[in-house]
Amino acid sequence: MTKTIKLALVAAMAMGATSAFATNGDNLIGLGAKSRAMGGTGIAHFNGAESATSNPALITKSKGTNFAFGGTYFRPDVEVSRTGNAGAGNAGAGTDSSEAKHNVIPYVALTENFDNGFAVGVSMFGSAGMGTDWRHVEDDYAVGDMGLYSMRSNLLLLKFSVPLAYGQDDWSVGIAPVMMYGALDMSFDAAPSGNDIGNGSSSSFGLGYELGAAYTLPDMGITLAAKYQSAIGMEYKDQISTTAAAFGYGSNPAALAGFTDKLEQPAEMGVGIDWSEGDISVTADYKKVKWGSAEGYKDFGWEDQNVYALGAEYRMDDLALRIGYNYAKNPIKENTDSRIIATGALPDGTYNPATSGPLNNDAMNTLNHVMFPAVTEKHYTIGAGYQFTKNVGADFAFTYATSPDVTVSAQTVGLGDITVTNDQMAFSANLNYSF
Repeated sequence: MTKTIKLALVAAMAMGATSAFATNGDNLIGLGAKSRAMGGTGIAHFNGAESATSNPALITKSKGTNFAFGGTYFRPDVEVSRTGNAGAGNAGAGTDSSEAKHNVIPYVALTENFDNGFAVGVSMFGSAGMGTDWRHVEDDYAVGDMGLYSMRSNLLLLKFSVPLAYGQDDWSVGIAPVMMYGALDMSFDAAPSGNDIGNGSSSSFGLGYELGAAYTLPDMGITLAAKYQSAIGMEYKDQISTTAAAFGYGSNPAALAGFTDKLEQPAEMGVGIDWSEGDISVTADYKKVKWGSAEGYKDFGWEDQNVYALGAEYRMDDLALRIGYNYAKNPIKENTDSRIIATGALPDGTYNPATSGPLNNDAMNTLNHVMFPAVTEKHYTIGAGYQFTKNVGADFAFTYATSPDVTVSAQTVGLGDITVTNDQMAFSANLNYSF
């Protein structure tokens, strides 16, 4: 199993040189083309084999064996403007765009209904990621300029799950053990002279689970559903701690500024409703993403995120037309307080108040908004599906996403005020086969 996951990761990275995608935080709004065309919904709306990735309880609605595979081409446009600070060693004003723009995200799902109430599935997909590349900004250096420190970051998460569900009549429940593989690379130049700080890419494995339930109200065409996804602990050796230390954040928890290398994928809980009548379906999901209690993200000041998704589908013979909308407020707050940073320690390694001093969290703002700009909020989606034969069909989706202009202080790291935007577009395609 480990070898299979690594091979899938290699294939994903071969198709896309970086993994700079991000939508709801660093999570994709949806995984398969049906879900993505309908605003990332899928907690209550049945999407065939795709439901193995959205709510394990829904796979009991499938008939026979269903297989779907495909992927998403994802193109973020991250732009940072800085006012700059006067003086040697400080950056001038300017606007730059990240060069981490082209990504391909794989997706595979399989479900089998045994016609006795039980159904099982398996899925593997790129579920989340984020990254930027500012190495070209050093071309803008003037004497003493610091540009954007030639920052580059790359977080890729690949998820493998095995859902098992049981249902009778109008209800079903499901559980899915989950294995996650992650790779993280954070590095930057401390000065124009090329003092590179970083340790190359680090990888991690984590385990978790998903729970789901669904109930269809008799004779009303309405399905109510709920889903819970556990947090998954991940740790990337010498990534976050090395970068944070270089920006002046100590590793001593007593200093209230400790950064470990843990970056836990947060727990999620959600509910959904779907109404289907004849050729029309309308569905809505609500999810709470617990960034504020996830290790790593909470250290960076991320807050819990409420995700609202709407979708609709109109079917006519072999053609299905879909549309959707997804909204989630930017989870990154501006850090305006100061933390006490340990610049020295007692011989036993404990915090020494006599050698500590304040550091404004402008450094945290820079790390969040230049390396991990998860500020995208609104997603507009559209798509279609076509059934070529009784057994073979295809689905397509297009997503356009926008972010507000987010301005934060980066005065103490020489960048003045910085304004970041992260607009995105993506194209998804699935090929489906049933037998």
